[in-house]
Amino acid sequence: MNTQNNLKTKILLFLLLVAAGLAKAQTQLVEGWMEISTGVSESLFGVYCINENEVVVCGENGKILKTSDGGASWEVNFEKEGFNMVHVAFADEQVGYACGNPVASCQCIIVKTTDGGQTWQELPYNIYACLENEGWYRSSHLFVVNSETFFLADFENETLWNTFDGGQSFNHFDLSSGDIELPLYLNNVSCCELFFEDETGYLVILDQWNEQLYVCKTTDLGATWIARHSVVSDHPSFVAHFFDKNHIEIYGSFNGWSHNMIVTEDGFESVSFENSEALPDMGTSSYAKFTSDTYGCIFGGNTLTKGSTIWGSVIMKNGWENWISANQGLPGCEYQGTTQCQDIYNLDGADTTFYIVSENGLVYKSAMISITNLPESVSGITVCPNPAKEKIAIDGAQAAETQVYNALGQLVKTVQNTNEINLHGLPQGIYLLRVALEDGTVFTDKVVKE
Repeated sequence: MNTQNNLKTKILLFLLLVAAGLAKAQTQLVEGWMEISTGVSESLFGVYCINENEVVVCGENGKILKTSDGGASWEVNFEKEGFNMVHVAFADEQVGYACGNPVASCQCIIVKTTDGGQTWQELPYNIYACLENEGWYRSSHLFVVNSETFFLADFENETLWNTFDGGQSFNHFDLSSGDIELPLYLNNVSCCELFFEDETGYLVILDQWNEQLYVCKTTDLGATWIARHSVVSDHPSFVAHFFDKNHIEIYGSFNGWSHNMIVTEDGFESVSFENSEALPDMGTSSYAKFTSDTYGCIFGGNTLTKGSTIWGSVIMKNGWENWISANQGLPGCEYQGTTQCQDIYNLDGADTTFYIVSENGLVYKSAMISITNLPESVSGITVCPNPAKEKIAIDGAQAAETQVYNALGQLVKTVQNTNEINLHGLPQGIYLLRVALEDGTVFTDKVVKE
């Protein structure tokens, strides 16, 4: 209730400020992210969207929380001190699973819900699976196929676990002993994706040490697997878009930087390599969620490690020809001798709404964010270049002080007695400049950091 009241208070204060306004204030809406507090202080590692408003998150101290109103209020429905819940996923609106490890141990704990995440019960059968990874790679995952079948990928130990009876018993595939025949021994898996339709499934694995991406296929719900394809990968990450069991697209950088897309229309009986100019750079993609064939969100940067860095998010609308960069509202990094960044851990979405989980119990929800400009620009004064990558300059008058604000209205940089502003270290996005000139005049302008 306190979280809901705080959110309502923030909205009310914002509306009052807009209503009061500053002289000649102008408000515009940009696509970005709204920061939401869940009311807990622990880091949140996993997120699953049942729908746009029902969202389940999990994290430190075994906590599992749920919102049913799009993040306005949250309930803690499970906790286990000394454990980190790392992944959560659902088979349908009612049945879901979450898993994690004790701190500094790989003895896995798995819990199950049959009422949409309101209550959770520990499963009696525990397996040995290292689900936490100190690196930023997606090398462990929970994949729920249906209410009784799910997979756990533990590539620190080159193991894929699965169950067909809701976690009462488990099978495992040892990738280092040939249970799945691969051309090379897996040395360091950096990320993986799993997809099922009916009994046909695909496991896509990227081994960064061998710089190889492998596609494995099953036609018996994961009882047996065969390697269907392998390709040289130039990046330690990729994004897989599964349209159906025959049409799959994999985005990244392949074959010596010559292609950024692998496409199959027949379930990897054959593949084509393409180089699409419409695709954004996905070299450091951390997580992706496609909610339809033409809509999705990709989050990039280094995650799952302290002091991580991010380059933000890309949202695909009506296909890749219409993607946009949506970084406004995401936490940035502070540069005060050392780099201090807020940790970002995971992403999920439903329809056209996405959620990102972070440290300190924070969640970021995709939203239209209001940006209110200060007084209108002064004639004859320009800011260039715009857009800019590293530096901008004020031309036409001498600046006494320049303040730089991000899309949330937060002051991120102040410089004095100079017309040059260094944007290095600031994430991509839209920024507002408030410039006080030597003659006392104050003007504002908008600049885009690429």
